[in-house]
Amino acid sequence: MIARIFSVFFVLLYVSFPALSQDLDYARKNLGQLTAPAMYGRGYVKQGDKIAANYIAAEFERLGLLKFGSDYFQQYSFPMNTFPGNAEVKIDGKALVAGADFLVAPSSRGMSGTYGLVWITDTNLSLSELQQRVNALKMKDKFLVTVRQNELGRAAELDNVKGVILLKEKGLTWSASTGHTTRKFMVIEVLKEKIAQNAQMISLDIENEFFKKYSTQNVVAWIKGREKPDSFLVFSGHYDHLGKMGPALFPGANDNASGTAMILDLARYYSLPENAPRYSIAFMAFSGEEAGLLGSSHYVSDPLFPLKSIRFLINLDMVGTGSKGIKVVNGASFEKEFNTLSEINKQKAYLADVGKRGPSAHSDHHPFFEKGVPAVFIYTTGDEFKEYHNIYDVPDKLPFTRYNELFHLLTDFVKTF
Repeated sequence: MIARIFSVFFVLLYVSFPALSQDLDYARKNLGQLTAPAMYGRGYVKQGDKIAANYIAAEFERLGLLKFGSDYFQQYSFPMNTFPGNAEVKIDGKALVAGADFLVAPSSRGMSGTYGLVWITDTNLSLSELQQRVNALKMKDKFLVTVRQNELGRAAELDNVKGVILLKEKGLTWSASTGHTTRKFMVIEVLKEKIAQNAQMISLDIENEFFKKYSTQNVVAWIKGREKPDSFLVFSGHYDHLGKMGPALFPGANDNASGTAMILDLARYYSLPENAPRYSIAFMAFSGEEAGLLGSSHYVSDPLFPLKSIRFLINLDMVGTGSKGIKVVNGASFEKEFNTLSEINKQKAYLADVGKRGPSAHSDHHPFFEKGVPAVFIYTTGDEFKEYHNIYDVPDKLPFTRYNELFHLLTDFVKTF
């Protein structure tokens, strides 16, 4: 009898384990595809966004998800500055490594040539005082080197200077262009340790391409609810990232291939007949987030189904860790749903903590929230992976620490609707 019990136990264990681990297997597959060099960082160099969008749409098609129109795409456009070609910088003849040693400010124009450096390292100067120093030193054909930090916007207000080098102590982080025009001069961030004090010359060859209207797309699919087909739950997240800066690739594993991978996994789960949901579920993958929530903002201005039909939206952005739990942005605004999520977690002991936060405009839930749609943004927390907006946010190092636990917390939560 005991032998029979153990035999049944191990059979059940063998059968159930693949079901539990399959979520992570599928997520890692998609994570690898979305961060592959062939995706060009899912940005706007070599149409990386379109390559990623086609991949997501192909997965939706393979899973049998429904379309709101003739395909899964919602087209729109926005201005974008890119760096598709050379991005070379030398200081006194020593080459710096793009992405690792230096970054070009996203809205800078291209530039090629060799120029002198003028050092002004007094951080107590006001912008007007700095401008006076620049004017006195006649820097129209020279680069200013300064230790002023987080001053890209203020640096763009300077006149009579060829370019600016901002020295960073550590942690180079890039962003996407959000401006409608390019800067009138070059701004470069350089790791302080990579430039000798009082270096004299900079040689650079940086190519940019500015698009007044870059055509891109959101990717949207849905599954029909078995009881409430006209009411929707939504899983959303952005699939775009920073793309490339010359040879430097920004893979964006945690931000936000992780959330995109989980959205695809949830689509796979609910596409199975045994998991057919009561409510219809829409899966929305946005582009343009890194340029200022442009994809989600476009969606709410031109929705594919009425926004009032959305019962609840969960936005997933940066879910690759989890040792310390999750944070629920807008949890304080939707106490009932937050308490339900928290109670499920207590009963099932999925995560170390389900933390509550107030409103924040830092991800794609926000345009929906502003339109009155009940929406939260969930991200994981933990010290096991901290790379962000740099070339080191790579899939091989992303731990997905509590991926399965968060996945099952979300599917348990959906059952409460």
